[in-house]
Formats: sequence, C-alpha cells, structure tokens
Amino acid sequence: MMMLAMQVLQQIFWQLGTLLYAPVFWLTVFLVFLQARQRAKQKQEMFQLRREPVGKIVIVTVAAGLMGGMLASALLLLLGVTLDKIGLEYLWMIALLLLLVRQRFLCFAYSGGILAVCNCLWGWPHLDCAQLLATVAVLHCTEAFLVLTTGHLNALPIYLQNGRQQITGGFLLQMVWPLPLVMLMGLSGAATLPQAGFMLMPDWWPVLGALQGQQPTALYMLAPVLAALGYSDLVVRHRMKEKIRQSAFLLLLYSMILLLLVLLTQHSRFGLLLPAFFAPLGHEAVIWYGKRRALQHDGPFTAPERGVLILDVQQGSPAARAGLRSADWIFQLDGKPVENRQQFLQQQYILPAMVQVGYVRRGRRKRCRIQMGRWSQPGIITAPDAQCHIYWSLEEDSGLAKLIYKKLAKTLKKR
Repeated sequence: MMMLAMQVLQQIFWQLGTLLYAPVFWLTVFLVFLQARQRAKQKQEMFQLRREPVGKIVIVTVAAGLMGGMLASALLLLLGVTLDKIGLEYLWMIALLLLLVRQRFLCFAYSGGILAVCNCLWGWPHLDCAQLLATVAVLHCTEAFLVLTTGHLNALPIYLQNGRQQITGGFLLQMVWPLPLVMLMGLSGAATLPQAGFMLMPDWWPVLGALQGQQPTALYMLAPVLAALGYSDLVVRHRMKEKIRQSAFLLLLYSMILLLLVLLTQHSRFGLLLPAFFAPLGHEAVIWYGKRRALQHDGPFTAPERGVLILDVQQGSPAARAGLRSADWIFQLDGKPVENRQQFLQQQYILPAMVQVGYVRRGRRKRCRIQMGRWSQPGIITAPDAQCHIYWSLEEDSGLAKLIYKKLAKTLKKR
C-alpha cells in the first residue's frame, strides 16, 4: 500500500512538473503579480507610503498553489474522479453566465449545484453527479488549506463605516492562487494494457462507485489540468489570524459535509439532489455566517481616547524592523505622550534619526527604538478616528452585466 502511494505521488509530481512549462501557467502567475501590484498601489495611494515590493508575495502565493494542487490531486485520485465525467465545459459555461448576475457566483459551488440538479431531474447534461459534487468539495477543502496558510498575504488595510455610522479599521482580503491539478482520464476504448506506468489499484478503489449501474472504466491516464482558486473576505470584528482561522474552518466544514452527503447518496439518482442543493445553499450559508453583523459592532481597530492604535505596519519599514505590529497601542514618542492620531500624523514626518517608542501589547508595556534611516516616516498605518472623512465604500456585489451597462451608460452620457 505504501509503495502504491509513493508511485501515485511520484506520478502526480511528474505531471504537475509538465504544467510549469505551459504558457497558460505563467499567464496565471502574471495575473497573480498584477493583483499584488494593484494592492500595493492602492495601499501607497491611500496612506501615502512607499510602494511595497510584491516579489515575495507572488513567490509564496505560487508555491502555496503548487502545494494545494498536490493536495487536491491526491484527493481527486483517491476518490476516483475522472475529468471526462464532471462536465467541465458545462461547468464553466454556467459559471460565466452566473458571473453576469453576481461576481461571487463565479464559483463551482453554484454552477456545479445547478448542473447536478438538472442531471438528477432531467438526465441532462450527461455526467456523473457524484464525481462533479465531489470535485466541488475537494476544491473547497483545498481553498481552506490555502486560506489558512496564505490567506493573510496581500491584505489591504482600509477605513470603513459600520452600521452605527462609526469609522473603524479593517482589512480587505483578496487572493488568487494558481492551482495545477492532475486528474484521471478514462480510456474506455483501450484494448490492451499499457507496457509502462501501469499500476494495479486496490479493490476498495475508487471511493466513488459507478453511478446508475454504469461500470467504471478499466484503464485511466493522468492528465494535467490548470485551474485557479479565488478568495475574498473582510476583516472587521476579528483580528487577522482569528478571521483567517474562522474562514478556513467554515470552508473545511462545508467541504466535509458536502463530500459526506455525496458518499451517502452516490448510488441514488434522486438522493443526489440533497448534496446538489446543499452545494450552493451551503456555500451561501458560509458567506452569510462569515459576514453576519460584520459592520454592526465596533471592531478591534477603533481609535483609543489617548495615543494611537496601529492598524498595520508597512513591510520593511523602520517600524517593522523595530518589531511593531498590528494592534499595538503607541502612547509615547521620545518620552513625550502621544495625545491623538492627528498629533501623531503631524509628528511622524519630523522624527529624529532614532526615536524611542513606548507602546502596549496585550496589556503589557514595552519599549523599542525606531531607526529612521532614509525613510521620511516610520511606516505605521493608524486606526481611524472621528476626524477621518475618507473611508472605503463597500458596494453591492454587482454582476458583470450591470458593470458593463454602467460603463456604457457613462460613456454615452459623455458624448
């Protein structure tokens, strides 16, 4: 069994390596770079900071995507999901149509659920519902892993208004991971066994049995497939690590429940309606729970009565080198008390070459020294106070059709 597992992992690793030479893979990496650069530009313009380098973020994001691809490929092979039975072309077609309604509907949880319901009720399109819904579960399990490990990267600090019309600090999380996969491709017409690379699978494989009495394909080949996973969230009521853990747990719970429902109902055509409906509805529940009352209560990043609270620290800045980090409360600069945010913003541009900072972290008073070097400011983004009049506007999740309509209307109005 161990030998078989090593052979399978070796084949996965080999097939994933072939994708590294594909131009479409590097196109996806370029899109990751563009997103990271856009975030750095927004951060620079909003808080008048130096432009942060994005090379490290891109490298870590791509490396995490490769590890996620290994995980997803192993799970898909374990379950016995075959590429030719999940209706990939229909999946993308419906997902793109849903994108016209809402941007967040560009997710296989919605298009996969719709396809599965249509197949269970009317037998169209021709696909294996169990394998399709299992693929949705595996992708969201992989997303949970990626969110937990690298979901905090490229976070954009923002000021926003809560339900009580108060300005509070938060973070906008948006990530895209390239996800190279290795999936099975059925060779139902093969008459002879291959002479090389042939592996005998155990009797319990595949975990997903054939649906509607169809016999499983005897021979398979491994096919590399490039996909991408996206993640978007808002951190307001929680600290960053707490929110990341919560989001990862909800995604993992959703994927486990969906996969369990698939395994329990895989041999019943109408029984599969249960996981088919759960796929989109459960995903909506995850989003609703994650954002429930997000803007109705004060978050941890509201301005204190005295001093300043750090919302974020710029990478590589003097404050970062001194060890300051998010949620630290600065009450003193060079022995002088910090009265409020406005005073700090004015004073940060006239700091000496070395300044001693008094701050509180988790109820304990600490001190550090900031060496300014060639920096004109320490690189600290403070939590907002009542004097902030510029804040992030959380617009409704509009579909692509509405955005195109607004753009055309605006263009025609100018004429």
